[in-house]
Amino acid sequence: VEKKEVKNSRPVRIYCDGVFDLFHFGHARLFKNCKSNFENAELTVGIASDEETQRLKGKLVMNQYERQETLKQCKWVDNVICPCPWLITLPFLKEQNIDFVFHDPEPYPSGDIPDIYAPIKEAGMFRASQRTEGVSTSDIILRVIKYRDDYVRQVLEKFSPEELGISKEYAQYVQGKAKGKKELKADYESKEAETIDKEIKKLQEEIGKLKESLK
Repeated sequence: VEKKEVKNSRPVRIYCDGVFDLFHFGHARLFKNCKSNFENAELTVGIASDEETQRLKGKLVMNQYERQETLKQCKWVDNVICPCPWLITLPFLKEQNIDFVFHDPEPYPSGDIPDIYAPIKEAGMFRASQRTEGVSTSDIILRVIKYRDDYVRQVLEKFSPEELGISKEYAQYVQGKAKGKKELKADYESKEAETIDKEIKKLQEEIGKLKESLK
């Protein structure tokens, strides 16, 4: 990244906003790369509220308090605003003394608005950020779904099927203990197993919708 010379006596104040659910190294790298654009920068990160995120994008894993406290531990983050406005306005940036906003360069639609960052771009305050390929919140969730049976088998040592919100038949299936393989296969093709399949498919559909919303 090409660094810009900054002659101001104060740090350049930059801003990133997002959901930042299941914080991962891609998020941390984003913050590091944004700050590396300047010799002296102060990064403020805005975190979307639970209510707006679930209404506009979908279900969360971590609530806004957890997401806020996680970002406070990141060494690249200087300030946190939680909850932050879903639509960034120029008055908000002026109030927070923000010089530049970093986000993906692609238009970000929301409702009837084709690109919520358009006013910031027009004002010359927008800077393009880069995603880290190969890691995202969606990828992590899909990984959990893919290996769901293995994770359920592990946590069944500590939690009951009722606490996990699963049927006893499904618990028996993943444990592979209660019945022999032939009987287990017969059960899996039975009505009870069909119910389990429906539960899994429904969960996969929800994750698919979440993945689409995070693109």
